Amino acid sequence: MSAVTVAVHWWVRPETPQQQAERWLDLLARLTELSDGELTEWRWDVDDDAPGPLVPRSSGEFATALQAANTHDDADIIGWTAHVVGRRQDGGYVQVWISAGGTNEHSPFFAIVKLFPGPGAPEPPLAGRVAETLAALAGAWDPDTGLAYNRELFKIVKATYGLPASAPRCGWSVHLSENRAARVPGDFVARRLPTEHGGIVLDLAANPGETPATETVLAAHRTLAESGALEPMPVPATVAKL
Repeated sequence: MSAVTVAVHWWVRPETPQQQAERWLDLLARLTELSDGELTEWRWDVDDDAPGPLVPRSSGEFATALQAANTHDDADIIGWTAHVVGRRQDGGYVQVWISAGGTNEHSPFFAIVKLFPGPGAPEPPLAGRVAETLAALAGAWDPDTGLAYNRELFKIVKATYGLPASAPRCGWSVHLSENRAARVPGDFVARRLPTEHGGIVLDLAANPGETPATETVLAAHRTLAESGALEPMPVPATVAKL
């Protein structure tokens, strides 16, 4: 079973490590709440097999750790990056990878959550709450676009519509910032989850927690693209959101 990926993207938004730390901790708290207590311990995701250090609970300590991990001179341009992991008792785990805070006008910044099942487990953590996970990402990071998908779905949507890597697209659920959400047709069929910054998450599942058919996702992408809701950001970008 391939990992489920939930991702959001935005463009130019300069932020200090302290501001990013506050967003980071907000997101981790939201994910813990969504997991119904399964994900309570977050650690830095390190390369070796041993568990990484615990993530600080204070934004000041988190900001210090973020700076220590990003010593490159151009961090204010390309952004600060960190990786965090939360594990379930059965071996299932959630990886969080975020690159943020920079002024690069040519490629988007991102927050990505990947959900992996444990050995022999049928589902990963947060299964059945994928649209809500996307809404949590949107609430914490105020992005332009976002989606939930697995590798197979991503390849099919990309191939069907010939999309470049950074182009907005549909997944099982899709996030649209405020100006994009205003372009969604009134009769578009989806469960709608408003986010704090004026955007919306559209859940394409027939019932909450289900996985939409690939044909449903492809049809939704066509409709949203034709309405302008998935318009690519002009590059070089000068703002975070369309």
